[in-house]
Amino acid sequence: MSKIPRCAIYIRVSTEEQHLNGLSLPAQKKALTEFAEKNNYTIVGCYADEGISARKPMKHRRGLLLLLEDVKRDKIDMILVTKLDRWFRNIKDYNITEEILQAHNCHWKTIYENYDSSTANGQMVINIMLSVNQAECDRTSERIKAVLDYKRSIGEVTSGRCACY
Repeated sequence: MSKIPRCAIYIRVSTEEQHLNGLSLPAQKKALTEFAEKNNYTIVGCYADEGISARKPMKHRRGLLLLLEDVKRDKIDMILVTKLDRWFRNIKDYNITEEILQAHNCHWKTIYENYDSSTANGQMVINIMLSVNQAECDRTSERIKAVLDYKRSIGEVTSGRCACY
């Protein structure tokens, strides 16, 4: 008799994304729970990071850190995420996480994309997409910084409210 995989659900959303494209935490959790149930996985935990960019160092992602502690305790066989960009946008932290997962025979799966971390070709595709995601975040950050620098240079308020007298 084969063992029913123990899976963890990982959900993450940054503040801006929460209002766009149905990426809310409840929407992700619902989709992942339905996927797990449909595939006869036993859900052993749901780990969430709200209002945190996947580009930030993982030391700021409390939900991810708790998830990895449970992986190290061999409580989890598989991690479910909706999409790669919910999981990581930072190549360095992804590689650290992947080492932990491999050491504990834990795999991960996206439900809306097809990534396979168990093959050399799959790892190559993942690394390419992580590079694209990381570059996209970096370019967005540069554009925002340029806009804010310009606004400050012309005396425009860039945050908070302007006190009008």
